[in-house]
Amino acid sequence: MRTKDLSGTTCIVTGGGRGLGRSMVHALAGAGANVTAAMHINDDIEAETQDLPGSVRAVVADIRAADACSRIVADTKKEFGSVDVLVNNAGVGMLLVSDTFNRTPTKFWDVKTETWAQIIETNVNGGFQMAREAVPHMLSRGWGRIINVTTSIHTMQRAGFSPYGPSKAAMEATTSCWSEDLDGTGVTCNILIPGGAADTHLLPGNPGDPGRSGADGMLVDPAVMRAPIVWLASKESDGWNGKRFIGRLWDENAPTNEAAAGCSTPAGFGDRV
Repeated sequence: MRTKDLSGTTCIVTGGGRGLGRSMVHALAGAGANVTAAMHINDDIEAETQDLPGSVRAVVADIRAADACSRIVADTKKEFGSVDVLVNNAGVGMLLVSDTFNRTPTKFWDVKTETWAQIIETNVNGGFQMAREAVPHMLSRGWGRIINVTTSIHTMQRAGFSPYGPSKAAMEATTSCWSEDLDGTGVTCNILIPGGAADTHLLPGNPGDPGRSGADGMLVDPAVMRAPIVWLASKESDGWNGKRFIGRLWDENAPTNEAAAGCSTPAGFGDRV
């Protein structure tokens, strides 16, 4: 990955303790950014990243609670002096519904009410609450980034993937709305996805276990998020707003604007009726 200098840039990555979030924390801190890695469970990511150019601060918090989101943002600003980039990555997947969801789909009417609520509260409400707290700080400085991690359109609509799919569809539409609200402010809102089922804890088993695969038979390495997240967090991405970027399609051998154009489409669902 081409190294960019993000020194002086402060980022918050929710779900930063493992999977896609952990990969993005490493990339951002590796480029010199100050990073708050917000996570639901305690983790050793601070020790793991201590030799990187940037600083990483781990925070254990439940983003379903509005006061926890407020505390994450306030403490980040106090610690690092600003809040420039918010990566809404934290998410709960279909394992909460069933540990065999990828083999035996669960009908939506068999999903427990409390399970539905927990997934929506994390994947949708949590992202809103984090952005609501962070954006005023960005607007006051005239520059900032919101990056929402959703999923493939097929996954949003796949049978047996409710409520995970609908929760990500909500964030897809939300990104379109937010990007228009922010147009002309210097703050942008975009989507970054790996481009397929990633080798993370959202699937049964553990990352690296043999025999794991997504619905299409493949798994994507979380490292595909690294180059695009660093670019999105930099001033090089000024003017790119309301887009979805597919990490797997990012060409690291191309100039960054060409790489971005080659792996992006408008966020949302286009003009389909």
